[in-house]
Amino acid sequence: MKQVRCRNLYGALVVRTKRRGAVVLSRQQHPTWLVYKACRITAPNIPSLSAFDNNFSITPIPPMWAAMDNTVYVVTGANRGLGLGLVQSLLARPQHTVVATVRSEQAKHVLEDEIKSISTGTGSKLKIIQYDFTTAIDPREVESHFAKLGMQHIDVLVLNAGGAQPMVPPSETTAEDLRAAFETNTIAPLLVFQGLKQYLLRAKFTPKLIWVTSSVGSIADMDPFGGGAYGPSRAAQNWLARSIHLEFNGTKGNTRLIAIPLHPGWVQTRAGQFVVDQWQSALKAVNYEIEKPPTTLEESVSGMIRVIDNATEEHSGKFLTYEGKMLPW
Repeated sequence: MKQVRCRNLYGALVVRTKRRGAVVLSRQQHPTWLVYKACRITAPNIPSLSAFDNNFSITPIPPMWAAMDNTVYVVTGANRGLGLGLVQSLLARPQHTVVATVRSEQAKHVLEDEIKSISTGTGSKLKIIQYDFTTAIDPREVESHFAKLGMQHIDVLVLNAGGAQPMVPPSETTAEDLRAAFETNTIAPLLVFQGLKQYLLRAKFTPKLIWVTSSVGSIADMDPFGGGAYGPSRAAQNWLARSIHLEFNGTKGNTRLIAIPLHPGWVQTRAGQFVVDQWQSALKAVNYEIEKPPTTLEESVSGMIRVIDNATEEHSGKFLTYEGKMLPW
C-alpha cells in the first residue's frame, strides 16, 4: 500500500492506496476534508473518488500552524484612532494574539463592539486589559495585570497611548500642561515597558518595541507653530527610545531588542484634527490652507505595520516614519 503525503493551507493528508493511477482530491468531492487540490494518489482510470473508497484510507495530519505559537502583540490605547486601527488589522491576520489596553470599562465595550465588524484571522484572538495612563502605573502593577492572562512572551510591544495638550508657543505653555504631557506621553509608557520587558526578552525571535511618537518631537526639524507641552514630551520619549536601544544592544552588534520611535504621520484621527484646529492661525499665516490632516488612518496603519514587519536590527534606535523614512532627532 503506497503512502502519499501532501500539504496545503489547512494542513496535510496521508493517502494510502493499493491501486495505480492518478487522482486529485478536492473540496467538491469531499467537502468535509479541508483540502483544495490536496494530493495525487495512484489508481488507474478513476472516474470518481468515491468508487474506490475501499481501496485507500485517509488520515488527517494536524495543520502546520496548529503547532505554532501565535505572534503576540501588545497595543496600548487601543479603543480608538491608531490603536484601534492597529488592533483590527492585526486580528485580521492568522495566528495573532493581540493584547489591547484601554482606559476604562466603557472603552473596553467600545473596542469589543468595533472588533465585531472585522473578520478575525484563523487562530487569532483578542485580550483586553484596563490601564489608565493618565497617571503612570507602577511597573509591578503592569506586570501583575498582564500575568493574569497567562501569556508567556511578547513579540511586539506597541506603546501607542498618549495625549495632546494645547499646541502653543513655549511662552504660553503651562507647568500643568507640561506635567500632564510628560506623565502620559513619556513616563507612563516607559513604565509599561519596564513592567513587560521580561516578556519581550522571552520571544523566540528578536522582539520589537515600537514607541508611537511624533515629528513634533524632532528638535533638528522643529515646526515653527508651537508644540506646547506635547513637543518636549515626545522629544523626551524619542531620547528614551534611543537609550533603550543602546541599553539592550550596545555597540557590539548583539541585538536583543529592536527599539524604534515611530512617527505615524499627521493622521485623520481625533488627536490629528486637534492639532489642525490648534494651528489654524499659524498655518494660514504661511499660506498653508488645511481643514483636516493629510494622512488617512488606513494609510498610516498599513504603513506602520509594514515598518514593524520589516524592522531589523539595522532599524533599531532610529527615528522612523510610517513610510519607512528616517527623521532627524
